[in-house]
Amino acid sequence: MNHNNLTSIIQFLLLLLLQAFVFDNINFLGFINPNFYILFIIIYRLNSNPTLLIILGFTLGLFLDLLTQGSGAHTISTLTLAYLRPFIIRFSFGVNYDIPMGMIKGSPASQRLLYLILMVVIHHLVLYSVVYFSFDNALVILKNTIITSFFTFIMVYLTMGILINKND
Repeated sequence: MNHNNLTSIIQFLLLLLLQAFVFDNINFLGFINPNFYILFIIIYRLNSNPTLLIILGFTLGLFLDLLTQGSGAHTISTLTLAYLRPFIIRFSFGVNYDIPMGMIKGSPASQRLLYLILMVVIHHLVLYSVVYFSFDNALVILKNTIITSFFTFIMVYLTMGILINKND
């Protein structure tokens, strides 16, 4: 087993357990639970097989739904995010998307922020659309998407800053 696979397995399990047992119990202001587990899909190796990422995204969401007794919303949102990730990368980074590590080392901060914001907002929009699944709840979906995306973005951004600085 190579080092990258072992690192991915540890990240997968750690983020899954942290989300299920720590972050889902925060309830900041009564309804805000940052979805920190999407960090796995965001930082997953860029040169890996996209089909494997879709399978891992499905598995991550399924296990989280099973651990938290969810209705399948996490599974649908992580599966959607894993599927859309290559398109979001191409949109965010343009020409640099094909260069290994070019997105991290050779891209402006605005492109990295765009990537991170799109990943977080799309995940939360799909998640809350499935949870509330009604046009009558459109304002609730938007409110939860915006507020929870903000807190998730802050946590993921800070964590990525720590991880990227550690690897330099």
